[in-house]
Amino acid sequence: EIMPSLVGSEMCIRDRVGGACSMAKEEDIDPFVSMQQELCDMWRINNQKKYVFYYDESNNCRKFWIDDSKQQFNSDYKADFVLGGLVRKEEEKVEASIETFRKPLMLQANVEEIKFKNLYAKGNFLQCVQERRLFETLSWIDKSPFYIHYTNVNNLFYTLVEIFDSIVEFDEISEFGYDYFKLKSVFYYMFEGKADTLQALMFKYKYPNIQKEEIGSFCNDLLFLLGRRREMREEEKFLAGMLARAAELDELIFLHENDDYVMQDNYVEFYIDPIRKYQKSKHIFDEETTVQDMVKKQIAMGDNMADNFEFVKSETDVFVQLSDVIAGILGKMFKYINSTSVNQRRKDVESLAKLQIDNILLIDKLRTEANRENSGFLCSIGPCDAIGTLDRFFEMVKVERKSRLNREP
Repeated sequence: EIMPSLVGSEMCIRDRVGGACSMAKEEDIDPFVSMQQELCDMWRINNQKKYVFYYDESNNCRKFWIDDSKQQFNSDYKADFVLGGLVRKEEEKVEASIETFRKPLMLQANVEEIKFKNLYAKGNFLQCVQERRLFETLSWIDKSPFYIHYTNVNNLFYTLVEIFDSIVEFDEISEFGYDYFKLKSVFYYMFEGKADTLQALMFKYKYPNIQKEEIGSFCNDLLFLLGRRREMREEEKFLAGMLARAAELDELIFLHENDDYVMQDNYVEFYIDPIRKYQKSKHIFDEETTVQDMVKKQIAMGDNMADNFEFVKSETDVFVQLSDVIAGILGKMFKYINSTSVNQRRKDVESLAKLQIDNILLIDKLRTEANRENSGFLCSIGPCDAIGTLDRFFEMVKVERKSRLNREP
């Protein structure tokens, strides 16, 4: 089951790998590659052009699960996993080393590697964008042939979709006149504000391994958590009705025969996705011992996969190091967006220093230019409304800068 949707400037995609083979033609040598090509054709993503991708990750908790000793998620669910970095056209060669950045970044002689957590990560997102080093780095990227690219994964959304897909069918959503992807976002936000109680409920039922005899009580506990239906909006009432119906079912298709408490066993699928999607390109990842052997094993299982990727030590490649900076600041940014209200963001924007504004708008510029080059460079796996929230945040910053310029004598 593959469910992509272009929203705003980015792609929201939900990929259930187990169902991918059924979408490919029987004569295809590698159904996974064929599936990726169908998606790219559908969403007009150019995967034929040759690129060189560089990757690092942030907010990598390795495994997203419910800690049974605390009855809580093992990781901050508002901190999206981010895999991203730099990408250039293959023919656009770039020569650089750490010495290129030593003077503009004011690196001491003993600094042998550009690392986000050592040189840029001075707190939360708004504190990080106060860094002159970040401005110098983003400015260099902006002037270079590089674009940015990323995939961000909202862990809570990713696991709540398992419930959504178990209680409602795609066809019946369209029959009732609802938008499939918007409805997923609605479902997420119905529970997102109740995440503390939700964690205890998931622990109670060893989620996502619900026992079939407990389906009714599980669904009814979720309904109780949501509160009174008469206070819900129309789409929320529809979803509550689907939960009530599911309480009478004999099976919740995606919520049985899984490991107790483990919602995301690893993030290997997000490393494999671009390798398959951009087969004519080269992919250079920072060494990640927990996933690289699994990536190699799964790619080797394909009958028609190009040998187009490698894992390298970050200290040997300055572009992987710069990818660490991109992944790091984006990880901070998504956590900020997930953790603040529109009123809080408005107050924050009004108090931003000039350097903060410059850095934020450089991020937005790099994001916009990446999307213009290739609509597949920016991939968000999360509620589609979150992309609009991010767009509106950037717009607020632009308006604030314009307002200040107009006030200058």
